This record gives sequence, structure tokens and C-alpha cells, in this order.
Amino acid sequence: MVICDRSVQPLSQLEVLVIDCQATAAAPRGHLLEIAWARSRAMVTHVRAHLIALSRDEKIPPAVARITGISEPMMRDGVDPEFAWRELADDAVRLTPQPAPTVIHFARFEQPFLRTLAGGDPPLDIVCTHDIARRLFPDLPRRSLRAVAGYLGRGVGALRRSADHVEATAFLWQELVHRLEEEGVATWGALREWLAMPVDSRKRPRRVWPMPREMRLSLPKSPGVYRMLRTSGDVLYVGKASSLHDRVNSHFRKQHGVDERTLEMLSQARAISFDVTTTPLEAALLETDEIKRHRPPYNLALTIDDRALWFASPDLSERSSRPSQPCPLGPLVSVETLDRFGALARADRAALASGRWGPDAATFHAGYERLCATHGELSHFDLSPHARLLRLGTRLWRMDAAARARVTGVARAAGGARAPTRAVVDAPTRCERGVARARCHARAPDGDRTRRDRA
Repeated sequence: MVICDRSVQPLSQLEVLVIDCQATAAAPRGHLLEIAWARSRAMVTHVRAHLIALSRDEKIPPAVARITGISEPMMRDGVDPEFAWRELADDAVRLTPQPAPTVIHFARFEQPFLRTLAGGDPPLDIVCTHDIARRLFPDLPRRSLRAVAGYLGRGVGALRRSADHVEATAFLWQELVHRLEEEGVATWGALREWLAMPVDSRKRPRRVWPMPREMRLSLPKSPGVYRMLRTSGDVLYVGKASSLHDRVNSHFRKQHGVDERTLEMLSQARAISFDVTTTPLEAALLETDEIKRHRPPYNLALTIDDRALWFASPDLSERSSRPSQPCPLGPLVSVETLDRFGALARADRAALASGRWGPDAATFHAGYERLCATHGELSHFDLSPHARLLRLGTRLWRMDAAARARVTGVARAAGGARAPTRAVVDAPTRCERGVARARCHARAPDGDRTRRDRA
């Protein structure tokens, strides 16, 4: 048997084990949900992944279910943790160097779970690609797996699943190996020594963005649509602007208080493309078409579940994420809005906030009666309740600004809500404001009530 010395074998020829875990939270509070691994040299071999069975009293937090797509019913197919570890260990011992050279992105998260699975220190020689990226790309705003892989040209799926992350980590490892060789780090032993060296942790005075400054400063001060791009040409984000120069550069001016998602996107943006339009309105219309065409991951309305577009059947009993013959009504911006709209059609106070913020039954019905008195469509008792609301919404959507202002004045004088400027999905808001006004009338002394009527 030929023994391979990893201390002298080039990193580009070294076969490594790539691992990723997903959990309900970081250890020690978290429960392992999923583990995946693969052997990788120049390319990834077959990725093996297992869901890990939940204990009887364990629940998946809603936020974790949303970002991973893993639900509790899916966990019924989960395997015993010991079974998953035996399979992983069997693959690890097949690597020629021992303990097996192992690559993990942000290994501090995975290592406690691996120790628990192994019943002690696992027989793995682990290096962290996050630590490598921190040294190779000190100016990169964010070094999450999605940010670094995207910076190097590979997208990572919207859901955090272990198999996808293993493939992304293997890609990242190969890209980092090329850059490490340029730094004179060519073997596993040299990499270990390089990672042991102290790193400059001083905070930089200003963030440095990957996109060349001159590229964004050269944009025209004209209305149009712009696209943030990876080096691969993948579209990260589509935006509209009345001035392309001002809007695009506004993304890069803010140094503090930038949300993590934006920093992650700007860490990957290396280029920009744009189309000049005649007017800002034309830019707004073109933006919608571009988002539908490219489905960029950082346009929230199309990528986050609670901002997705929904369509409903005429009686509001069925729903779909796409328009169809059974579900032609829409788009509505969330399932919650659709539920509230259906509750309002039934004159159910579930259309408004629940708990301490929700109205009691009497207050709700007082506000609902004011709403019906203000808008004649709601008095057509020959129509079904949902048909009345849809007819009201259609009129409000189509009427011009002057008519909208007249309805607003009537609604205010009658104690109702302001007429919406958007669509039928604002009907619950209108009812809620009417209920709030009814609550004021019910609770305020006569003098205060008079003043509020005038207001």
C-alpha cells in the first residue's frame, strides 16, 4: 500500500472531505437537523446527506424552517445520529492521509456537533475556509459561504441545505487553493502553519467594496434600470432609478447600519449593467419585467416567502403562487393578507390584529358597519360577501385621483378609514382604521369626541 504524505503533497492534488451541518441553533442549544459530506479533489464526488431524526420534544423554530426549507414532517424520514456518523466515518477512513483532511466553512459551528456524533474528538483534521478567506480577502465586507462563493462567481441556493453547501464549499476550496499557491502555501502542512500565524484584526477605517469605484461613478444621471452582477454574469439584484448615477452609488456610501443581506449582496457584486429609459415610470415598468426574467436572489419581493405573490380562487378558498384558471385573483402580497381578506369578507374580526391589540366583537362590528355605510358595494346583499369586497376593490383601483380624494373625505367624515391608493389588499387596513375610530367614539367623553370628529 502506498502511503501519501499530505505534508508534501500539493493541495491541488490532495483529496479532502467536505462537511456541512444544519441545526436548530448553535451548540450546545441546537439540535442537529441535517448533515452532508463528500470527498473532493479536482471535483466533488457523490454528496451524501441525511436528515437527523428529532427527539420527541424537539421543535424546529419557524425562522430555521424558513431559511432551510426543512419541516417537521420531513424529519420523519430522519436517520439515527449514530447511523449518519458511521457512514461519514467510513468515508473518512478511506482517504489515504489520516486523520482525514477535512474542509468546513465556518467550522466553529460544525465542530461541536461532530464531537457529539463521534463521542469525542472526531478523527478529522479540520481547516476552515472562513479563516482562509479572512486572510486572503481582508477587505471583503462579508465572508459567509454565500458571500465568498458569490464573490468568486458561484451562486448558492436560497435555502440553506447541507448538500448544496457541501458543493459550494468544495468549489470555494478549489478556488482558495489557487490563491494559496500564489501566496506560497502549497501543502497541507504549510497551510496549517499559515493559519497559525496571527492575523491583523484592526478595524479598517472604511469598507472596501469589490466593485471598481470608477465603474459605478461612470454611470449617467439618467433614469433607467440597473443590474448588480457576479463575475459569472449572474444577476444579483435589479433596481430602478430616476438617476442611475445617484441611486447606484447610494448603495456604497453608507458605512454603518447596513443590513447583513445588503452587505452579503455587495460582497458579491463585481460589475453592473444598465439600460437608460426616457422616464422614471418607464424604468419602473422595465424593472418589473427584468425581475421576472432574471429572478435575482436579492430582490426580496420574489425570494422571501412572506413577500411572495399569491393568487386566490373567486371564493377565496384556494390559493396558488401562480395565476391559473382556478386561482385568477391577485396578485396579493402574502398568505396573511389573503387570510385577513377572507376573514373580512366573512365579517370576522380575525381580519384585524388578535390578542391585546385586537378589538372586541362589539367594537369590530361598529367599525364594520361604518365601513359598509361608506361604501355602497358592501350593501349589495344579492352578492356573496367576497364578491362585494372584490367589487369595492376594483372600483378603488380604477378610480382617478380626484375621485379617490372625494372618497377619502367621505370616509374621514363618516369615521371610516382613508381610501387605499393600491388595491383590494388594503381593505383590511380600511376596516381596521374604521374600528379604531369606532373605539374612540365609544370611549371618549362627549367633548373629546366632538374634537376628534372635527379632526
